[in-house]
Amino acid sequence: ARRAGLERCLARIGAHPVLWRDDVFRLFVEADDFAPKARAITERRVAAEVSGAGPPLSGAGAPASGSGLFGDAWGAKYREKDEWFARRMQELDAVEEELRALLRALEYSQRQRRELAIAHGELGEAYLRMAGQELSKSLANGLTDMGSLQQKLRALQSRQGVADFAEFQLTTDEYIRLIASVRTAFTARARAYGLWQNSLADLIKRRKVLEGLVQHPARASPERLSQLKAEIARAEIRTEANRNAFDDVSQILKQEVARFDASRVRDFQAAIEAYLAALIDTQEEIVTLWDAYLVSLRNTDPTEARQQSS
Repeated sequence: ARRAGLERCLARIGAHPVLWRDDVFRLFVEADDFAPKARAITERRVAAEVSGAGPPLSGAGAPASGSGLFGDAWGAKYREKDEWFARRMQELDAVEEELRALLRALEYSQRQRRELAIAHGELGEAYLRMAGQELSKSLANGLTDMGSLQQKLRALQSRQGVADFAEFQLTTDEYIRLIASVRTAFTARARAYGLWQNSLADLIKRRKVLEGLVQHPARASPERLSQLKAEIARAEIRTEANRNAFDDVSQILKQEVARFDASRVRDFQAAIEAYLAALIDTQEEIVTLWDAYLVSLRNTDPTEARQQSS
């Protein structure tokens, strides 16, 4: 299960138009010494973020929360003002709840199918033991055929259980995890908003200090006024950059949510089709086995059976 999930995750990242270019992803796929090189890349990215020379790490510094919408890096409450984002998060919460219910039902169905396969196997063994003790050759052959049939049914049910997991259950579990990743992206947006508001508050504070000094020139030297003006200029640049970063994150997030919706519809449709195709194939094989056994049973000569028993 873990291997299958990892393969699907790598395939999804590799198909993304941006993420497949990420240094760490390419390193994971191509390098033999992944761990030390990945650690070095992460350290460089963290150092760049701390120095302000690089973009914020996605989700870094953001607190873990139930919905990912209501906290920022400073622990303050973030109230969503964009109706689109608020509505989409509510929809994702509802989808996740339904997916978890579906996953529980699929797991229960898989357990039942596994128990059914075991029951077929035990029944087949019982028929085979009876055949070994039966004096009538024709009846022994019929019991042997029934035992073999039950063993084949066990194999079919076991195979169908694997198909159920490989197609439907794995896709459901994958999208539950993807919704958690979407929450992380929403948290990154809340954090970007917090950075913008923090820098804006700092800019307003410095402007008020400057206004006070301008109204009372005796309180500050010309050098102090020049220094404060330079700090305000840098704060304005930082605030504008943080506001643009928030707008960029919001725009990218809308695009990725649209991609997520399209992918979810496509993947679940493919999973359902594959699940139904495997289920139909299994049922057709079961019917074929029973038809063959019925033909064999009808071809048994009852006269021969009575003569052998007498």
